[in-house]
Amino acid sequence: MLKWLASRLDTMGADRKADSVRNAWAARSRSDIRFAKASGVTFRYREAGEGRPIIFAADPPITLEAYDQLLRVYSKDFRIIVFELPAMGFSVPGFWQDFRFLQANDSLAAFVDLIAGEPALLAFSCVAGLGALDIAARYPALVSHLIQIQTPSWAEEIRWKKARDPKNVLAKPFLGQIAMRRLARSRAPRWLELAVGREDCVPRFCACATDALDHGAAWAMATAFQNYLPDKEPSLARVAQPTLAIWGNSDGSHRHTDRQSSLWLCDHPASRIVEHDDLGHFPELEDVELIHAEILRFVADNPAQ
Repeated sequence: MLKWLASRLDTMGADRKADSVRNAWAARSRSDIRFAKASGVTFRYREAGEGRPIIFAADPPITLEAYDQLLRVYSKDFRIIVFELPAMGFSVPGFWQDFRFLQANDSLAAFVDLIAGEPALLAFSCVAGLGALDIAARYPALVSHLIQIQTPSWAEEIRWKKARDPKNVLAKPFLGQIAMRRLARSRAPRWLELAVGREDCVPRFCACATDALDHGAAWAMATAFQNYLPDKEPSLARVAQPTLAIWGNSDGSHRHTDRQSSLWLCDHPASRIVEHDDLGHFPELEDVELIHAEILRFVADNPAQ
């Protein structure tokens, strides 16, 4: 109950905020910004291209503004959709939004169903990648392939979480939410300097994150740590979709993570792991052309059933 109450700090004034983002910088920063309401969440997203849908979840504190090149490159071969997770960036959860793992994934599945219209490739990152696994298992008709980016097993993700919060501040209801609000702007550059592999990308990613935060972007990491990623692993089913796990090995935050654990729930025989020593936590943004080509080959080799 305490965690639920604390998460209301990230949903207070939901209707007002949803109206605000539709009429402010968040709606005008790019000409292709769109909004869609699904399961009580007002999702902010961008879309380009035609054909098979591939859906990326922006990995906070990075927002949609960092995805210009990715949208341009992928639109040649896919209908590319990039969205922000609830209470991250400018996607606004309803006041009663449930951030617990299974319930939150129901909201994500509702968005995928609404926006894709056919089975899609899900390319989610890190913690959100666990959600993609759950959606693929419980809503298999929505997912043709999984692209898991910097996503290990649940146990390994918990190790990562605890390393990110060594003083156990974010794990504490109310204190964690308040700390994130006060420290988000100073924490974002430090996080990106640790996690990004290509040094030439750091200034651009930092500028994106700080600009978005200055315009009111959310980064509800404490609520995510407390509710979406509890220490106790939920009961998760195995997935049948072809899965490509992509790792940037220069991600300082995952330095000790077991990459081989990424396929812990994946049954498709073609599922595999690829690693890139010169990339970090955002491989799909740090080398857009390389990762696009990798995904394109994987899909061509493993057509949807």
